Amino acid sequence: MRRASLFEEREAKHARAVAKKFCPEDAIVTITTTKQNKDQYARYIAEVTYNDTNMSDYLIDKDVAKLWKG
Repeated sequence: MRRASLFEEREAKHARAVAKKFCPEDAIVTITTTKQNKDQYARYIAEVTYNDTNMSDYLIDKDVAKLWKG
């Protein structure tokens, strides 16, 4: 497995800061997943919703995340 570049690490830290500003650590969120919804490494793929906003959509709208098409 390759190591993330400094640029990728900086982007990831920025995305995390944007997410934390929108959704504080002690916030109540809704997590939705199914047993069939796994990626190629058998990790569950979930939707995280805060204040009726999908976190993935929010981060994409803020241009700190990209839509992944596998």
